[in-house]
Formats: sequence, C-alpha cells, structure tokens
Amino acid sequence: MHIEYEISEQDFMNAQRLAIKNSPVLLVRLTRWVMPAFGLAGLVFIANATIQQGFSWRVIPALAFCLLLISLPLLSKRTQKKLYINTSSIHGKLSVEVEEDSLAFTGPTFSSKVDWSNFWKAFEDEQSFLIYQQNRQVFNIIPKRSLSTQQVSELREYLARKLPSKS
Repeated sequence: MHIEYEISEQDFMNAQRLAIKNSPVLLVRLTRWVMPAFGLAGLVFIANATIQQGFSWRVIPALAFCLLLISLPLLSKRTQKKLYINTSSIHGKLSVEVEEDSLAFTGPTFSSKVDWSNFWKAFEDEQSFLIYQQNRQVFNIIPKRSLSTQQVSELREYLARKLPSKS
C-alpha cells in the first residue's frame, strides 16, 4: 500500500500531544497535567501563606518555581513549534510504502526502508497514526487527513498484525 502525505504544523502538534500522552517515560506524561496542578496548588498555598503572614521576599523563589510548573505545557508547545520549523525532513511531500516485511519512508531529503521488527508500537487518535521505532523516542507520523477511509483501515490492520497491542 502506497501513502502520500504532508505533515502540517497542526499535524505535528497533534502527533506530539499523542506522543506525550502515550510516552513510555512517566515524567513526560506528568508534564501535561500533574506538574501544572502541583504548581497551581503551590501557588494557592503561597497566596494563602502570604495573606495570613504577610509578604516576605523569601517566597519569590517558591513563587517562581510554581509559575514554572504551571507554564510547562506552554513552554513545551513553544519548543514543539520550533522543532517543527527546524526539522526539514518533515516538510514537503512524504510517502510511505507499507509492505509485508517493512515500511519504506521517502521524502525530499531522505529515503529509508525499515523492517517491521524495528518498530515497537503504534498509537492512533482521530488525527494521526504514530509508529514508534524500537528506541521508543523516535516515531513516524502519518496524518489521517491525507488518507482515504480504505487506507486508514488497511494501515490499522497492518499495524495490528505487525506490532504489539497498545497496552
């Protein structure tokens, strides 16, 4: 099966969100909600202490730390946008050839053929497929908006057959 696609900035951002949500690294998953929640709780605690005991310059470092925790999702989003802009290999027309023994990716600056055994897992949401390679930090993005309904079904079937379930 041959698939041609382009990865827009929004496709990249959606894929990054899916990757963070399903990351094998706990700390990465925590940056979405838990750390900002701790930052907000700390901010409430500091505000309460300041109201009860009065302002002290010693709360400034704690306040800065709480604000950093709260801003992690925004900082992450900014970093992802810069990564998209600076990664030339995902710009332009891309294609993937899905075969029984491998996936062959091609783009304006690269061409690679990777055996199925070099992939770890695949994740899917409404916008895209993510196919993780064995090192669990590199993944390939295939946006669904570029696929026909038949291609989505075929790719889903290949992934289910060739890769472990999404547990």
